[in-house]
Amino acid sequence: MAINTGYEGQGAMDHGKRMVDEARAFKAAIGSRADTFTRNVDLRGRVDRNPVGMVLAAAGIGYVLGGGLFSPLTGKLVKVGLRLALIPLVKSQLANIAGGSQQATAGEGAAGSTF
Repeated sequence: MAINTGYEGQGAMDHGKRMVDEARAFKAAIGSRADTFTRNVDLRGRVDRNPVGMVLAAAGIGYVLGGGLFSPLTGKLVKVGLRLALIPLVKSQLANIAGGSQQATAGEGAAGSTF
């Protein structure tokens, strides 16, 4: 008793050839997308203009893709970065509060009346 599967006359070689053809088409499609992306982003020009920056960007991308984004080191770096960024802001705000309206800041009458 034979089972009709709809694939009669197609052997393993035909199936393999079809898979190879599909893989080649997929490779061509991915290659054309990569070329388009490279042209749009101008990677070669960026590397020529700033090679150190591109190496650092590649290292950062590798760090993130490697799972470093949620590591303890990243948490410490973010804390230090926030502290360094917020200290000048907090100091200026405290100086404005402590100084009150007695000190004029640039753009608020520091050069005198413009009328």
